Amino acid sequence: AYLMKYKDFQISVPQQGAPARIESADATNKGIEAEISAVLSPQVSLFANGAYIDARVNDDARFGVFAGDRFRLQPEWQAAAGGTVRVPLSGSIQLFATPTITYRSSLFFELPNNPVTSQGPVTLVNLRAGIEDRDGRWQLLGYATNLFDKEYLLDAGNTGGAFGIPTFIRGLPRLFGVEAVYRF
Repeated sequence: AYLMKYKDFQISVPQQGAPARIESADATNKGIEAEISAVLSPQVSLFANGAYIDARVNDDARFGVFAGDRFRLQPEWQAAAGGTVRVPLSGSIQLFATPTITYRSSLFFELPNNPVTSQGPVTLVNLRAGIEDRDGRWQLLGYATNLFDKEYLLDAGNTGGAFGIPTFIRGLPRLFGVEAVYRF
């Protein structure tokens, strides 16, 4: 758990056709994070983590349009879970699979908070699977990230926002690949 209080938290305010100006406000960042991992057997391990984050400019009329706004890139909730299953194929080689799921609640990309430069909740599913030697020295695997091809943004606003035309940075689409790993 944590609690951080900021005095004179600096906020960059875009100006139409001019450089951004800096304003100051008081802010508070509080939250709690937890994680757990479990080895259920030599073949099965699981993990999960989660966080609640309340990071925002203090809700005080002195801070104008920023009063009560959430920090940029700070979802209220985020979580991840997954595990690894290993199945022996021989005395020295095993098959493994590691599915994971991540969740992030809505977030804003800029202050002041604006629905145009925000992202709704995002849930992503990834998978890694392959074969490896039982000592963990090498792996040959396939992977899929963003398995269900969820469209989402990584960021928005940025430099274009200063000119009234926000720039949007798209998250990666579904991606498949193969990988070979050798540990020295």
